[in-house]
Amino acid sequence: MRVAVEFQDDQIAFDVSDDRLVAAWNGPEGMPLDAVREQLRRDLEAPRGYPPLRQNVVPGDRVALAIDPNVLDVSRLVALVAEVLTEAGVESIEGVSLGPIPPSQRDDWPATIRLETHAPGSENAQTMAYLASTQAGRRIYLNRTLTEADVVVPVGALGFDEVLGYRGPWSTIFPGLSNAETQQSERDAPAGVGKRGAVLEESGEVSWLLGSLFHVGVLPGRSGTAGLVVGEAGAVREAGIQAVDAAWTFRPESRAELVIAGIGAPGRPTSLNDLARGLTTAAGLVQRGGKIAILSRVEGSPGPALQRLTALDDPSRGGVKALRDARKEPDALTALAIAEALAWADLYLLSALDDQLVDDLAMIALASADEARRLASGASSCLVLSQADRTRPQVIED
Repeated sequence: MRVAVEFQDDQIAFDVSDDRLVAAWNGPEGMPLDAVREQLRRDLEAPRGYPPLRQNVVPGDRVALAIDPNVLDVSRLVALVAEVLTEAGVESIEGVSLGPIPPSQRDDWPATIRLETHAPGSENAQTMAYLASTQAGRRIYLNRTLTEADVVVPVGALGFDEVLGYRGPWSTIFPGLSNAETQQSERDAPAGVGKRGAVLEESGEVSWLLGSLFHVGVLPGRSGTAGLVVGEAGAVREAGIQAVDAAWTFRPESRAELVIAGIGAPGRPTSLNDLARGLTTAAGLVQRGGKIAILSRVEGSPGPALQRLTALDDPSRGGVKALRDARKEPDALTALAIAEALAWADLYLLSALDDQLVDDLAMIALASADEARRLASGASSCLVLSQADRTRPQVIED
């Protein structure tokens, strides 16, 4: 059978005999951008469980858009939201992004919207402000642009998340736009992918305390947007979780000796965090002691926790133990996911990382995607997937 694995802006196709191919997965298709824009305009006018966006503002309101830069076509979708707000008489619209807008989207950013990139490590009173305390007694600090706005509308990518279980517009506000101390404390007790933890509930409470009740959730496809969930915050969260489960859960019959996994979305850089998520997915699909081949263009420098792994003689044996006291490091979850995958299977990696770093992490560097073909030809069973960093595995026989 002819199969293909997509990774960032690349693709490799090869043949695997039907008796050795367990399953293949590419994720949901995206919609044409014009169709996405048409649906968003309809949803802003007829949202789930809430009045239209234009009825949530009055002339003179100061509106803040909480932006997740991982939203596909983020600039164009934000421009449409701003257009509806402007038609309703709003003259002051500000955007606060979790991180830099991708280079491919910068030229499309609406010139009328001032864009601020959130700096969670800043304790400057100019950038952070106290909002309120939660029922559990946590003092919530958020980006000041949000706390001073009359209306806050988050635009967030729907997906699985290792800390909250599920991310979306709710997590764009909190913990996304909170301070560094809060973000670190949330990472200390991750819920796990696809599980509802305390942080998820707290995130909804913070949206309510802020008065942010109109949310825009964007479901990614393999290329482009696969769907939208727009409306009242609680309704968006429940429908968004259902949409993520349905679209991004891969359910093969069994594990395989070899998993070939592509990670990274088109038009965006692929990070070490993406690598860790992809490895977690692949480890959930491969037999213990099997092989995982990751195809990617991963780039980046290792943080302090990953540096602990590279300092070990054999990260595949002592990695997890060495990270027990590294939970406070900013890349702790990334390093732990890599260490757990190393302990489960042999790892092969095509990336933009330095070969020495790959070797220090006890992985085998692939010189080209063609080497994955050779691995597939010698495996007794093979499973291939794209977008592994977005996918949750559920093996039926498990």
